[in-house]
Amino acid sequence: MSGARLIGSLRYRDFRYPKNHPLRVPRVSLLLEFLQAEGLIRDEEKVESRFATLEELLLFHSREYVEALMEADRCMCVPRGARERFNIGTYENPVSPATFRGSSLATGSSVQAVDLFLDGYRPFNPAGGMHHAFRDRANGFCFINDPGVAIEVLKRRGFRRILYVDLDAHHCDGVQEAYYDTDEVYVVSFHQSPEYAFPFRTGYLHERGEGRGKGFNLNVPMPEGLNDNEFLYILERVLGYLRDVFMPEVYLLQLGTDLLKEDYLSRFEITNRGFLEAFRLVREAFGEGIYLGGGGYHPIALVRAWTLIWCEMSGRRAPERVGVAGRKVLESVDWEEFDDEVDRSYMYELLLDPRGGGPVRQEVKDLVLRVKTEVYS
Repeated sequence: MSGARLIGSLRYRDFRYPKNHPLRVPRVSLLLEFLQAEGLIRDEEKVESRFATLEELLLFHSREYVEALMEADRCMCVPRGARERFNIGTYENPVSPATFRGSSLATGSSVQAVDLFLDGYRPFNPAGGMHHAFRDRANGFCFINDPGVAIEVLKRRGFRRILYVDLDAHHCDGVQEAYYDTDEVYVVSFHQSPEYAFPFRTGYLHERGEGRGKGFNLNVPMPEGLNDNEFLYILERVLGYLRDVFMPEVYLLQLGTDLLKEDYLSRFEITNRGFLEAFRLVREAFGEGIYLGGGGYHPIALVRAWTLIWCEMSGRRAPERVGVAGRKVLESVDWEEFDDEVDRSYMYELLLDPRGGGPVRQEVKDLVLRVKTEVYS
């Protein structure tokens, strides 16, 4: 396989969510700036993002919904009836330049990732992984389901055994719903239990698919306070079970950083070292894949974690400390910690966290046994 490619653009600065929205923070542009400052990316490894075409969007979404997104973008308003019918214009899914143009750019980048992978590259689209959007409505900060579009592109390229692995802190309800009744796409999601976290209604272990898709959907709802040892204990075993029953022709991996301990939208205690080791486990199990971003609401934690992913997939040894130029980039972010009583100064000094310890609780072991029973039943 050829070299790694990072698909991104500084244009995301112009497609921001409104003020006070969790996704207002800089993400892709900040990652690009940090990698450049640290000397961790070469020009030939960068691929400029493109917008998705209408035809690509319609591979997954309904025409009426896409037209409503386009109209919201044209008028920067909520089209008549769009809030009720398409969930556009709510506090969760507000109208902004991110509604259509930002989402389309992220989705075109995921199609680019598919093309690059099929050309023999290792692609990473950090703007991708918007897994909550449904075919005909916005959901969970997501307007266009770029993993779904990418999967549809793969299906049209002849793939019939596609694996989608989601490591985001939140259940991939939009992807699950789309492929719940097919045996061509196996969806597996590791996330906070919906007993205490969004989306609350879906993401439970008993949701295994229906019809031809029965047994091709797997949820691993994890308890609060999950540490590195527990996360990797779960992942290593479940990936092993999965390999026994489904070996894909191609897989997509969603790498949301909101599972990190610093992120205020999750209740885990996972370090970026644990996150990196999780990435390694997936690659060891299934080889190279198509890598997408996802959730992540603490910009400094996000950039540190995705930098480690980029270094790993591009064959670089990640520096353990943040350099002078990189620190200036991080310190330039207009960002206020939500928990100002916690000392986060280490994030501007260390790139790689120490390994998080902690015992593997009995409830985690019991969860793995229940997952094993489900997989082999």
